[in-house]
Amino acid sequence: MKVNYERKGFEIFFKDHFDNYKTFMDVSRDPIYRTILDAFMELKEKESVWVNVKATVLDTEFASELEFTKSNVDILTDVINPYFEGIEDYESCSEVMKILDELVG
Repeated sequence: MKVNYERKGFEIFFKDHFDNYKTFMDVSRDPIYRTILDAFMELKEKESVWVNVKATVLDTEFASELEFTKSNVDILTDVINPYFEGIEDYESCSEVMKILDELVG
């Protein structure tokens, strides 16, 4: 996996070839969610931030572009924070709450 920090956002390249989407999601969820958290940190100074994910699954290359704005903060509470709670990464949960406070007050 490689993460590039671009002017408009982030790109994540998974070099491994995955046999199925379940395996891809099992392997990629953590780095993708952490990158999304980084993207929301960038929203303190930007209007929008992109996260581009590229991988090969079932011998097919795909790319997914995700755009985040301050109006998407529910992703932090509905998806990202529950994931970190589930793996008992309370430092990241604290970071989520800090970002939420800074973005929505």
